[in-house]
This record gives sequence, structure tokens and C-alpha cells, in this order.
Amino acid sequence: MFTLTIKTDNAAFDTEGGNADRQAPAGRNAEVARILREVATALDDGRDFGTTGRTILDSNGNTVGRARFGR
Repeated sequence: MFTLTIKTDNAAFDTEGGNADRQAPAGRNAEVARILREVATALDDGRDFGTTGRTILDSNGNTVGRARFGR
């Protein structure tokens, strides 16, 4: 099993103006897509996610999740 968790409630997932009250799907979608591409690249490159996993960072450098293999 491979698990990827992304918490999308910070500024990197907001509209360009950074207003969380008016969160735009385009901003959220773009950031999630960017993270998915990074995870896919890491897997393609053979980086080990192991059972403890790897920390997922948003475009602002904040921890927003974890990716790991395991049960």
C-alpha cells in the first residue's frame, strides 16, 4: 500500500491573493498537482519512501503531509 496525505488548509492552496475565505479550486488544484508531480518524480528517481515515509512540503516550504509505503 502507498499512502499520500496532503493537508490543504494553508496559504499555498489559496487564491493568488492568499484569502482563505475565497479559496479557488484552481489554486488548490495547481498546488496538489505540483506536489503529485514531485512525489512521482521522487518515485521515478528511486528515492526511498520506506514505511516511515517522507515529509510533503507545499510551495512555501511548510509541511503539509506525508507519503509512505506500508499497511
